Amino acid sequence: MDLWECQQDEAMSEYYEELYLTEFRERAIDEFTAERLSSYYIENSSLLADSFSALEEAKKVSSLSPTSGLIMAAISIEIALKIGLLKPIVFGFVHSEAVAESISNTVIKQTGIDRFKALLVTLLKDISQVDIATYKRSGLQLSLWDERGKVQKLRNMISHKGTLSSAQDCQFAIDVAEEILNGLLPNVLSSLGLRLQNKVIVE
Repeated sequence: MDLWECQQDEAMSEYYEELYLTEFRERAIDEFTAERLSSYYIENSSLLADSFSALEEAKKVSSLSPTSGLIMAAISIEIALKIGLLKPIVFGFVHSEAVAESISNTVIKQTGIDRFKALLVTLLKDISQVDIATYKRSGLQLSLWDERGKVQKLRNMISHKGTLSSAQDCQFAIDVAEEILNGLLPNVLSSLGLRLQNKVIVE
């Protein structure tokens, strides 16, 4: 993807945020239900499988190619947040099944998950004690959300400039992906009475 395509993709992301989220934000917060969110997770219990697979691949290739490892870790992070959090939450506040599927699929195709941060923060805090704006890895000052942003920038430098990753940056990306999959998401699931067992969501 070249710079022009990236700019067009960014413009489309802004358009869909205006179309689907700004218009429905207040109603979404009022109508969102933890029951629908929980139901979605139960019905799609393996939705994190691809994210776990990407993380495992990142670990496998990291010693041979830190650049490839970082890309796979970034993919794992993106899948975990878009498929593991954003899509279920969007699905949770749209009460027509057909419309919910259409809108949630449209939303996750857009780049720039930062555009949905306010919605994620508000709804997650409503159903759990998890605040993705301040959630941090143990002993660190930077929030996990900001660390995710740093990984995304590193990935973009690889994709758009051909920059090679250091082993340190690769491990950083892997650590962030690990925390999202094994720390952040399990905390969210726990607030719904759910848990991860062998990478599958169970009651």
